[in-house]
Amino acid sequence: MKLIFTLVLVCVFSLASAEGPATRPYTDPSQLDVPWPKHSYLKEPWRGFLETRSADAFVHGIGINFNVQGNQDLAMRLLAESGFTHCRIEFGWGSINWDETAINDEARAIRKLELCKKYHIRPILLLNAHHGVPCPVKFFDKPLKADTAKGARSVVLTDMKDIVPGHTGINNTPEYIAADVIITAVNAATGECTLSKPLPMDLKAGPIHLATLKHLPFFPVGTKEFDDTSEGWTKYTMIVAKLAADAGLQDFDLEFWNELSFGSQFVDANHYFDRESAPADLPEKVANFLHPGGSAWEITHRAIDAVKTKYPKVRCIWGWSNTTFYHTPIDKLPPGTDGQSYHPYGTGVRHLPKEEDYKDRPEFNVDGFTPEINVRMPEGWAHTFMKTECIMRLLNPKARETHPPGVEHFYHYMTEHGVAPPECGVTDETGSFELKSKVALRSFCLWLNKGVDVMDYYCAWERDTKGFGLLPGNLPTLPADSKFDAVATPPMRAMRNLTKAFAGGVALKSTTPLTVEVAPLGPPVKVFEGSGTHPALLQQDVFAFLPFQSTQDKFIIPVYIMSYDITKPFPDQRYQVTIKGLPDTSRNITLYDPILDKTIPLEVNWNDGGQIKLLVTDYPRLLVITK
Repeated sequence: MKLIFTLVLVCVFSLASAEGPATRPYTDPSQLDVPWPKHSYLKEPWRGFLETRSADAFVHGIGINFNVQGNQDLAMRLLAESGFTHCRIEFGWGSINWDETAINDEARAIRKLELCKKYHIRPILLLNAHHGVPCPVKFFDKPLKADTAKGARSVVLTDMKDIVPGHTGINNTPEYIAADVIITAVNAATGECTLSKPLPMDLKAGPIHLATLKHLPFFPVGTKEFDDTSEGWTKYTMIVAKLAADAGLQDFDLEFWNELSFGSQFVDANHYFDRESAPADLPEKVANFLHPGGSAWEITHRAIDAVKTKYPKVRCIWGWSNTTFYHTPIDKLPPGTDGQSYHPYGTGVRHLPKEEDYKDRPEFNVDGFTPEINVRMPEGWAHTFMKTECIMRLLNPKARETHPPGVEHFYHYMTEHGVAPPECGVTDETGSFELKSKVALRSFCLWLNKGVDVMDYYCAWERDTKGFGLLPGNLPTLPADSKFDAVATPPMRAMRNLTKAFAGGVALKSTTPLTVEVAPLGPPVKVFEGSGTHPALLQQDVFAFLPFQSTQDKFIIPVYIMSYDITKPFPDQRYQVTIKGLPDTSRNITLYDPILDKTIPLEVNWNDGGQIKLLVTDYPRLLVITK
């Protein structure tokens, strides 16, 4: 039966290509030609360059955010068996004890890192100060004497014990902000407490929640408050680094900060003090906090210096710009910064043209054209010019030559990327796992081929299987000795199949450059319609050809159609690819499907320059080429 199917497939290919398929250059540097701050819906910047990347590096770039609270040994083993070799773990500043000598629940923290060592998973340790518990904090309640209205500049307490003026404040419980309003002075006789800014909410008489901060929020560089906070941050950094070393890890990474888009009030003292109550040495004009001379820049610089002195092998990653990408130019990062991270996401539905950026600035649309389409792309939006902040501006080979002072190799990390199925309109478990399988395969293959060194998928586990997580929802109740095949979810199986195909690679000093021509075998299929003056985007324009080299004689090349709506059914498409640059010994070619876990028939004609006719779909199948 298989032989009959193969013969039929070859006949179909032959008929479809009788008149010869239409071809066009696959690699086109002009695809990168969109000047800042413009955007484009017709340019595909990831096709502006083609590189053969190391298959060994691919294997060591497969990461995940490890957020598992229970059954951690099983979780880490299942992730390792799925092919994950890297994980991201947060140790917030608020997890450090008040005396700043150790992390709270140190034994549990070390155990988590020991599991990384046990399963040969390299951790990136996230350093962060979420404003809910931004640093070592003491929480307590105190009685408020009378109802106090929003906007008040003082409150009256009946008990002043443990109040530390300048460090104790009233928590903004609805907003989850510790010491949001600082008590700047206390009248011991009356109980009146002066506030650092107007009270942001009404308070009822009775117990109110307060917190004393060990360190103040980020003041400008040059103030005594900044020096104290910076010293505390460096202590915290070194405690976390020592924690990893005590767990037996020599190779690990530190990521400084997570997403300024939320929980980041602590990085600016102006959120806590207004000009009326600010300390006398608080200057009115200060450097941008992410630029040289700014508070976040300098606090990171000092911490990196301390880390590099004691742990020179540790990579220090700039996370401050992981949702803005371009706030700090790479060559202006603190000396010794080994890399920076990105959180592209953008995998939920985006309705165009309704949700186009800068609709009020039509001159920012470089083509003057916006398609009518609902976009749900596993790679997110940051590999295209749908938004100005396309990170292909940073990942193309020329841009990757840029690095901070004192750094020879600059690493690009994607420390969060994933999908919430409901944001794509998928609300059932089967559909959610299918979606997450395709998102994981497409994202890892695309980003690790196009310049990202490590991608940490978000996330390892959620109880609701329709959420972000890849591990089974009943993980906490599974037996510790559960076998992979008995409990693995579809995305776990897909990742295991993908990474097993890459196993056995060696660290190559250089890789073999390839060129390719791609053409559909049959009528062109449109991704979206064009207009009278703008061409339609065709599926052949979004044919992903992503070469990796495993050994001198082995290549693994994910190929797929980068469909714009992953939730739509996608029948196999017939294509012809002609690969040039392969070693003369390369004669054995197979096409492997990691979701179906089977080989897909194809046709090869070596007499016509390595011409391959194959079936592709909307997720990666692997062309495996050996001698």
